[in-house]
Amino acid sequence: MAIAFPSLDFFEELARRMESNAAEFEKLGFCDTVMGIKVDGDSSHLYSLTFDVFDCSEVRELSRADDAELDFLLEAPLPLWKEMFESIQKNGRPDPAYTLNSLSHVGDRMRVVYDDPEGHDKFYRFMATIQAFVDQASDLEIAWA
Repeated sequence: MAIAFPSLDFFEELARRMESNAAEFEKLGFCDTVMGIKVDGDSSHLYSLTFDVFDCSEVRELSRADDAELDFLLEAPLPLWKEMFESIQKNGRPDPAYTLNSLSHVGDRMRVVYDDPEGHDKFYRFMATIQAFVDQASDLEIAWA
């Protein structure tokens, strides 16, 4: 059964998969951050993901970024999120041009928004875990909004 993107169900499924693959995430080290994901399209969707040690302990849909204390926010248009996830599904991991690192630095196709330099640092510090988290969609059937 396909899971819609963007949706709360989508990110909750990734969190369940993270928990099921605990050994993979433990190898990456602990992750302690509250990040936001914003998907811009005909209407914007905003999510908060709380990472505690080796788990994504909470996923919430937000009305505004101020509704949670986010360390940073990853913001991109829906077509870019789709390209990234399709790349992950094609190869089991993204092509180099579609990693979170590349998307946020090469041409700034994905924005990293933060109020505090420590929040920006957390994006880089925990990037391996965050990338592995989104890579959990590699075999997920996605219904695009």
